Amino acid sequence: MHSTNPTFGISLMIAAMAVNATKDGMAKLLGVSYTPLTILLIQFIVTSVVLVPLVIHNNGARALIPNRLTVQVLRSFFVAVGVGMYYWAINFIHIADATAMVFVAPLIVTALSPWVLGEPLGMRRTIAVIIGFLGVLVILRPTMEGDRSGYFIALASGVFLAAFYMASRKLADTTPIMASTFHNSFIAMILLLPFLALYWVPPKMDDLALLAGFTSLATIGQILMVGAFSFAGASIISPFLYTQIIWATTVGYILFETLPDQWGWVGIAIVASAGVYIAIREIKLKES
Repeated sequence: MHSTNPTFGISLMIAAMAVNATKDGMAKLLGVSYTPLTILLIQFIVTSVVLVPLVIHNNGARALIPNRLTVQVLRSFFVAVGVGMYYWAINFIHIADATAMVFVAPLIVTALSPWVLGEPLGMRRTIAVIIGFLGVLVILRPTMEGDRSGYFIALASGVFLAAFYMASRKLADTTPIMASTFHNSFIAMILLLPFLALYWVPPKMDDLALLAGFTSLATIGQILMVGAFSFAGASIISPFLYTQIIWATTVGYILFETLPDQWGWVGIAIVASAGVYIAIREIKLKES
């Protein structure tokens, strides 16, 4: 399925961002006791196990075998590195700050969509992307608080996640949504296993409830996000990744009692406005 229902694709992306922000809050809580790769490996293991029967039921056992293996492996590598670095970053800085820094990902996807994905990018959307990037700079102005290294780690995470989003779009037409999500998690799990001795921290019984909630939300979030790319073009739904900063701010306040300052809110408004404009412009162009 390809670019057939932009409104539904947008809805899936917004829901995915809300789920992912909540999951990230749990990851920050878990980061007190576990390494980022331990958290990530548990996420991939649980997601893979949960999805196997669903994939077989919906698409048949043959769907467990990935097509275009090279692209699948690259995509899994990108998401493992990108998410792993994000979980590392939130050990140093607030979730909203890390999320804002990762927003380089949708900017990269939208900017490169004509060349990498074959999706047109007009002048108005180009200007909107630039404005959105300026909004990120307002949020992250030079007087960044906290350990500065966390911002650079989050920036690197955004670059890898941009590659993941583009690879997901490449695979959207060839693989069912559920199977694609399984392939991504399973291959990423395989990529992490050889390095287990370097990072593994055994889970504690006291943390099982938090881990269960974390892994459940991680699985749901992946399905929603991959599904979003199956129903709408990357240039349409990528701007709605920006809604995650709203959810991240909410989660940060509820769990950690932190909120953006005055300039942070200004930056969020700029970024959100630019993203919404891009989406509305794309929908109008397709309707005409």
